[in-house]
Amino acid sequence: MKGFGDNKNINSDKINRVKKNKEFFLKNKLDLAKNYLLSGDALQAKKIYSQLINKGITSYDLLFSYALLSRNCSEFKLAKELLIQSISRYPTQVDHYILLAEILRLEKDFSRAQELLLTACKINPRHTNSIYNLSLLYRDLNNIEEALSTINNAIKLAPTNYIYKLLKADLLKDKNNLNESELILLELYSDKKIDDKKDILLMLSTVKRLNSKFKESEKILLEIIKLYPKFGQAYLNLSDLYFDNKLLIKAKKVALEGLGIDPDIPEMFVNLGVICRNLGEINESKKYLLKGLSMNKKLFKCYYDLSTFYDFSDHPKELKYLLNVPLNGLKQEDIFRICFARANIFHNQKEFRNAAKNYKLANHYKSKIYPSNKNSLIEKSMKIKQTFFIDKELNLNNNLNNNLNPELIFIVGMPRSGSTLLETILSLNQKVVDLGEIEILPDIMNKFDPTVKNQDPYEEYIKNVSKLAPKAKIFTDKNLFNYMYCPVINKFFSNSKIILCLRNPLDNILSIYRENFIKIPFSTSIKEITEMYIHHYDLMKSYSEAYSKNLFVYNYDEVVINPSFEIRKIIDWLGWEWTEEYTAPHKNKRSVFTASSEQVRNPIHSKSLRGWKKYEDLLEPALELISNNRDLKKYISQ
Repeated sequence: MKGFGDNKNINSDKINRVKKNKEFFLKNKLDLAKNYLLSGDALQAKKIYSQLINKGITSYDLLFSYALLSRNCSEFKLAKELLIQSISRYPTQVDHYILLAEILRLEKDFSRAQELLLTACKINPRHTNSIYNLSLLYRDLNNIEEALSTINNAIKLAPTNYIYKLLKADLLKDKNNLNESELILLELYSDKKIDDKKDILLMLSTVKRLNSKFKESEKILLEIIKLYPKFGQAYLNLSDLYFDNKLLIKAKKVALEGLGIDPDIPEMFVNLGVICRNLGEINESKKYLLKGLSMNKKLFKCYYDLSTFYDFSDHPKELKYLLNVPLNGLKQEDIFRICFARANIFHNQKEFRNAAKNYKLANHYKSKIYPSNKNSLIEKSMKIKQTFFIDKELNLNNNLNNNLNPELIFIVGMPRSGSTLLETILSLNQKVVDLGEIEILPDIMNKFDPTVKNQDPYEEYIKNVSKLAPKAKIFTDKNLFNYMYCPVINKFFSNSKIILCLRNPLDNILSIYRENFIKIPFSTSIKEITEMYIHHYDLMKSYSEAYSKNLFVYNYDEVVINPSFEIRKIIDWLGWEWTEEYTAPHKNKRSVFTASSEQVRNPIHSKSLRGWKKYEDLLEPALELISNNRDLKKYISQ
């Protein structure tokens, strides 16, 4: 007869056998699912995971594997449910905190993601993947200093992990510590233990590009394409590089080559859309931008770029999404792009109240990233006026008698004052090379020291522009903010002329506010735009009186009302031979890189005159300031 203790042992053995069988069964099923995944059959793997869950099995490996598959299939809701369950059952496991935080980052729920990653770091302070992901989160939050400090901790714990060092180099790039970033990337490139170096080279080319090392950046990208000919991102970056350097034909060619290699990069279609717009190929531009949107409806830059010349009338689905997409959780940059796009659509539909509302929203969100600040520009222009116009401490060589040099035409004024139209008109002269909005003169004058004698910014300027077109007879420089340097240009730049662009102040102010300018530090505030306009007007009034011989006032309003008469006045003043071609600038096939790239493809018209009256409520701060200005208040009643 068996005793009680014997029965207990039998039952225990039975339980252990059942447990081992269950573990064996689960392991086999998980291995089978893994094999399906390796063969590319995610559907069969998902079926296995689902069946196991329905059987009440909730092991850590099952929950995490199923959540990972769901994340990879963009089934975020299911993935989050599985991970929350896993965290509840296995609170000391770190990986599910990281994966859930990653999903929340993608959904822009940064606060919850940070909480999860900090918990993971607390559970295991030496878990470098937690620290790495926390650094990525800080970068998303634009907290670069905290991101750098965090990734440095990960590097201390895992000094051989090149992924961590690559992130550090990327963060230093974002911080504009380009030389330091380059050193890290060169060190990684020389590491023989790293087999695949295309991401390192790609970032190195970007850093060199940002550091104005165009040729070096180009060389690296061409090397990447040679080594990894199927790497589409290299073609995209090379196209960007050529675009930034205004080599539009080369940019387009490379982008098309990239699409032939990898047609699944929506950003390549966006690139092509922007390139074609600047080339004046508007239909092609629309086609490429819409294709990019069809691949990724969250490419919000596409909506904005399209809205500048297309009303989505033939694409109601895309329009509906644009007008209704929730702004919560999106990046600030995406939010203001959406708002600008919506505003443009409402403007074209003549719903000006809704347009004004969205322009205000757009500039509100943009100001959080690019704060409005006119003071630095005003201070700079007044310092130049004091030095070169009032005190006249001009320790410069005078090249006034050197008539062998090319003719220089400086186009100055406020943004959106008709300057692109003027540049297009002048470039119809076959002898003209339009330099666009170059920074050559500001860069030269930023280094100028009034106490040093025999400085020659003129010769340096000529040397730089001659590199661009050695045999050119006439150059146009359309850096509008060169208005600050009128005293220098007038007295010390031989064979040069200045054309000041003026426009109805209220139309001009509104047009700046409606445009998504990034590099203009006063464009997000009606009040600051107006103050900047008044400062510019008063300054140029004194310069135009002093330099009337070499300075011509180009009035945009008068030009669009009476093109033939007003354009001829400009051409006669320049001493050029007249031709009727100057009155048809829309036929000019040149590349245009400004906000007016689409408008100048149309015949000259006066539709935009007094457009400010549709936005009187929005312009209230401007109206108040303009009404107090003796010279400008007349425009209110016009």
